[in-house]
Amino acid sequence: RPLGEGDEKQKETRLEQWLTGHGVYLAAQSSWGKAPHPLGIATETKDQDLQPSGRGLLATRGVRQGDPLFRIPEKVCMTLRRAREVLGEDVVAKDVGEHEGLSLLLMRERALGEASFWAPYVAVLPQTAEETDVSWAWSDEELALLEGSAARTEALEFRARVQASYDELRRPGGPLERMEAKGLAPADSLGLDQFRWAMAVLFSRAINMREMDALVLAPYADLLNHSPGSNAIFEAEKPFMSDEYEVVCYADRLYGRMEQVYLSYGKRSNQELLLLYGFVIDRNPYDEVVLSVALDEADPRYAEKAEFLRRSRQKPRISFPLRVDRFPDELLQFTRFACLAPGDGDMAAADYTRPLTARNEEAARSAVIDACQAALDAYPRTLAEDRKLLGDRAARKLLGSRQYMALRLCMNEKAILERAISAVKARPMY
Repeated sequence: RPLGEGDEKQKETRLEQWLTGHGVYLAAQSSWGKAPHPLGIATETKDQDLQPSGRGLLATRGVRQGDPLFRIPEKVCMTLRRAREVLGEDVVAKDVGEHEGLSLLLMRERALGEASFWAPYVAVLPQTAEETDVSWAWSDEELALLEGSAARTEALEFRARVQASYDELRRPGGPLERMEAKGLAPADSLGLDQFRWAMAVLFSRAINMREMDALVLAPYADLLNHSPGSNAIFEAEKPFMSDEYEVVCYADRLYGRMEQVYLSYGKRSNQELLLLYGFVIDRNPYDEVVLSVALDEADPRYAEKAEFLRRSRQKPRISFPLRVDRFPDELLQFTRFACLAPGDGDMAAADYTRPLTARNEEAARSAVIDACQAALDAYPRTLAEDRKLLGDRAARKLLGSRQYMALRLCMNEKAILERAISAVKARPMY
């Protein structure tokens, strides 16, 4: 039977058997000196917002804070070093990037089917880039759902970078041509669609292990889903009398039986989560909107201000992150500077951390509010309209999963912008 078909539970069981055969301890029963493995694979899970989150790992018994969740030996992981061993240094040369080198290995192993050492692992991976839901793999029509958000531009730019990476690998005499010449994989398994799949897998699942100085695809470990509230991270450890690393994760808190166990993918905004991982989170404490403000070129003091910024290694246009829970004071400091009038004196002597004059403060605040309002006006709907749509159960049921993700992402961004406007208006003048 071709790789990738069949019952999902059978694929998971096969993955566990393969890992066990290569030294990964997944025993459900205790043995001498070892407690039972505390986790089990769940084919379908839900995130903290009760949205579908695909496969995940559940606690099959009580887990204490600090308990090791698993140890995945380096020999079953995919790394650039393994790619060079399998494909040869003539294919994965020193000038081939880490993501690109690993993508070549992934495409080759997928083409091998059941003959691949990693066949049980490849079988549980998403089968297309689109299946991961990462925004850069969305169609242009789907990306239009993100109108007004920088997430749309980021996705288009990322897609273009993936295309450029493939074009470089596909150049005459390049890595893909060498793979074909060596008979490592047939040409029809090394196309753009397969490369996009490999890159989507890598960006959504690979772990940057600092101790190993490597990007790592670690089977089983990559089934842990993200929670922004988790403090758990991956670590690389060398067992006693061993030259190879193990990918290890320790529980960051107590978990009850059948509770989903989480990991942190980092302090990422919803734009980043959608771009790289294919999901958004409503209660994301790290969500942000990047707001750009600039000097007015019609300002009589524009040249003087631009030169002042140049000497400070700044540009006439500066971007500031607006966060869910805080307003950047630096933004108001910049608009105070930008709104200095001809009679406001020496700009180098001013203290921008506090109001300068009533007129300047009013202009600076208006500049921030206007920038936030311009960002809000770029969306096709208002926050109130979004909330009304989400509150309509009949209309909500008609939304596809990507429509729903786009709606939630844009709605959360608008809420951040509206909070920023309220925060500016609420600040005391002096």
